[in-house]
Amino acid sequence: MKIALLSDFHLGFGKGTERFEESFENAKSALELAISQKPDCILLLGDIFDSEIPDQETWHNAFKVFLPIKQTKGSCSIKRVKDGKQEKIPCIHIPVIAIHGTHEYRGKNYRNAVEVLESADFLVHLHAATAVVERGGEKIAVHGLSGVPEKHALAVLKLWNPKPVQGAVNVLLLHQSIKEFLPFDDEMIASISLADLPKGFDLIANGHLHWNDLQETGAGKFLLTGSTIITQMKKLEAEKPKCIELFDTETKKICFLELPGQRKMFYNKIKFEKANQDAIEKELSKRIELILANTFEKKPLVRFKLAGSLAKGISNSDVSLAEFEKKFSEKAILSISKNFDSESFKTRLAELRSAQQEKKSLSEMSLELLEKHLDETEFGKNFSIHDLLELFESGENDKALELILLASQKRKI
Repeated sequence: MKIALLSDFHLGFGKGTERFEESFENAKSALELAISQKPDCILLLGDIFDSEIPDQETWHNAFKVFLPIKQTKGSCSIKRVKDGKQEKIPCIHIPVIAIHGTHEYRGKNYRNAVEVLESADFLVHLHAATAVVERGGEKIAVHGLSGVPEKHALAVLKLWNPKPVQGAVNVLLLHQSIKEFLPFDDEMIASISLADLPKGFDLIANGHLHWNDLQETGAGKFLLTGSTIITQMKKLEAEKPKCIELFDTETKKICFLELPGQRKMFYNKIKFEKANQDAIEKELSKRIELILANTFEKKPLVRFKLAGSLAKGISNSDVSLAEFEKKFSEKAILSISKNFDSESFKTRLAELRSAQQEKKSLSEMSLELLEKHLDETEFGKNFSIHDLLELFESGENDKALELILLASQKRKI
């Protein structure tokens, strides 16, 4: 049997911008590509919608996206098993089995958007449940745990404790962050690691993270399905095209099919040294003109991450790139972030270090840690050297160290 896997449509993303139609176009293209491969079932791994409560325009477009499903013919029988109870589900088209994601998560007393799609007979929704799909004596057992708050995810997975169905090909669906794919360890962001995944499944597939990847782990094959639309402009999304995946239950092989018509993305990380406005704009212009020398079906996404140091007397707020973005707005969709370390910041740090020479314990440790991470930390607007000085002056050294540690965790990806 053949299974198609898709994830993270984020229908409704970009409301009020020129990208609003893109999520629907890409999702429809992904479903049509999956249908063209004549799969026995289609699996959706959450974040079908971008909002937990989609507006009417999003619902209207979403129904049109899923309409091709109703026009297919299926030959499988389905039963859903939850809490020891079995339910036969009639299905005349290619069965679509879905979990909801973290974007669709709602409290237990409320229906989520994926359950609404089930009510409209577009799909079968799973949460801590199993759907057994059968055709001609062959069985696929799809075990689905929908997205839950990250800090509870590992506990919920252990409580559910899914077990493979004997005599079937077993696929486990998740929609959570996984520690090994994140830049730092924080249980509020991810509580599940690859070592926590249950064993005995032919494939474990995970949505939520927007790039695709395939790994062999102690639990077997682990697949990141990726999204069908770029929402955060991360580096990995520039390196890997958007795809759907096909899983052959006989050979256990997975193939990636590139999504047609997708928007191209370019990621540029640029480090300057004692730069001014003119030098920054000159370098940005050179790089974007190289990109725009190519021909694109759709405006490309261009992400610039600017770092390094600014000339003396210039701060982050002095560098304005609004006019630069406007200049190229007809040809590209730009995203520019600035994380410069100004000379004035370094001067104030030196003054702070000098003032603390007689305080050799926690204060000195804090300053050494700050210096160590200065070139690689994205302090952003949440970090204020003024706040740090006030904490030291008032003797609140523990709070000062906590502020520095929090800033040092915000590393660039």
